[in-house]
Amino acid sequence: MGYVRGNLAVRPERRPQVQERYKETTKKVVRKASLPMREKMLYLLTIVFCSAVAFMLIARYADIYTLNREIQSSKREVDKMATEMGVLKVKQQQLSDWDRIRQVAEANGLRLPDQPVEIHSFKVDSGNE
Repeated sequence: MGYVRGNLAVRPERRPQVQERYKETTKKVVRKASLPMREKMLYLLTIVFCSAVAFMLIARYADIYTLNREIQSSKREVDKMATEMGVLKVKQQQLSDWDRIRQVAEANGLRLPDQPVEIHSFKVDSGNE
């Protein structure tokens, strides 16, 4: 055959179309072997270890939370007692006023002596000094 490219006068021979046949094949299914016992134990121990660490952390945070709540309640009690103490100090100052004490004493029948009274005190040596 001669010059084929570009010459339309020459007709290339057609190849007969062969019908493709499908070949029936069987495929073996390969089962993947299960994990070895050693690897299973490693995974299991890793999970147990991680769970234990997580449990310990959660327990620690729970303890810290409980302590914080107790501290806050103690602070509230201290503040409450401080305000109560302030009120009681004011009341003490009011009750320890000398004019008030004299009025209450006179109302209960206290009489002051007309002449000053001398009070003698003696110092006793205990010998421990």
